Amino acid sequence: MHVTLPQIRAGMIAAFLFAFITSFDELTIALFVTGGSTSTLPRQMWNDLMLQVNPTLAAVSTVVLVFISIFIVLAEIFRRRTIAR
Repeated sequence: MHVTLPQIRAGMIAAFLFAFITSFDELTIALFVTGGSTSTLPRQMWNDLMLQVNPTLAAVSTVVLVFISIFIVLAEIFRRRTIAR
């Protein structure tokens, strides 16, 4: 825990970010897997884009972009802080 985890922390954070961003590319799978009353975020975004003009899509996209940007900045701050020690 004290040796391995600090060494792989940056890689784990990067993997989380790539997996999170890649999950939005899974629209085709989400369209076929979900059914009934459940809906994933990519499918809901697709439906909003195709069926109606709604500012919700822009708001969700902005929130996701801000969340990812804050997460990347915090990861970089923590990485620099650990290197400086």
